[in-house]
Amino acid sequence: MKAPFSTKSEIEAYLSSQGIRAQKKFGQNFLVDQNIVNFIVESGAKHLTEKNSEIAEIGIGLGSLTYPLLSLKKKTFLFEIDNAYVHLAKERILNTFSNVTLFEGDALENLHRIQTNPVFIFGNLPYHLTSEILIFIVSNFENWIGGIFMVQKEFADRLTSEISSISVFLNGLTTTKHLKVVHKNCFYPIPKIHSSLIQIIPIQPKERLIQTKDEILLWSRLLRAIFWGKRKQIQVSLRESPFSQDSDFQLAVQSALEKSGINPKSRPEELNQEQFLTLGQHLLDDLSK
Repeated sequence: MKAPFSTKSEIEAYLSSQGIRAQKKFGQNFLVDQNIVNFIVESGAKHLTEKNSEIAEIGIGLGSLTYPLLSLKKKTFLFEIDNAYVHLAKERILNTFSNVTLFEGDALENLHRIQTNPVFIFGNLPYHLTSEILIFIVSNFENWIGGIFMVQKEFADRLTSEISSISVFLNGLTTTKHLKVVHKNCFYPIPKIHSSLIQIIPIQPKERLIQTKDEILLWSRLLRAIFWGKRKQIQVSLRESPFSQDSDFQLAVQSALEKSGINPKSRPEELNQEQFLTLGQHLLDDLSK
């Protein structure tokens, strides 16, 4: 099912008729390449084989992805912050499809409403909120199936090919994969840089190192502390970071570094993902005694 406003000319005509324009503050660049739309839907559909599986889409805009997703005939949750597109969804989607729930406003203030649902999440995420949205989902969603997200290519590279605080954090809880680079010309208005599609699949709690909410918080705190100073030695960041200003935590991290065979004079980007997981394991073991 194709969206009614899915080409550049259709989008231009609709925006003009409504006296509105794409808003940069919401990262509104509408996907107009139907091949990319089809790729996203087909890639996500592979994970929606269970009868009770559900769909969520963050930032529906003009519905270029929404309508094809609705073709999957799953219970669907839509999140939209812009009143213009909220109105459009109420007028054209909610009046037509009975299996759709729309949450108006900031997604970060509404995502908790579906955090226990067996949901697969799609989203073209605004750059300034990408990390925050992903961390919230990964940290709080209990039964989610996974997600496919459109993000800036630079962010995708940092997430899937580099050692960074968020890449290490996600590696402890999920399997993250770079699916495809999406050229900037696939959008209208055309953004300045290319995007990428990433796929994130949660590791089941019983199969991963970090299992409970408290352990997730500790994992996050560890990474925030040692990545706090850009390119600083771990021991320096640990000493200076606002996330590690109690002696018990500092001693526990120092002990975990020693047991992991990690030189505290190392910089975080010099370690690999396996070393971080080992470090986290020793820290959890020490603090759970």
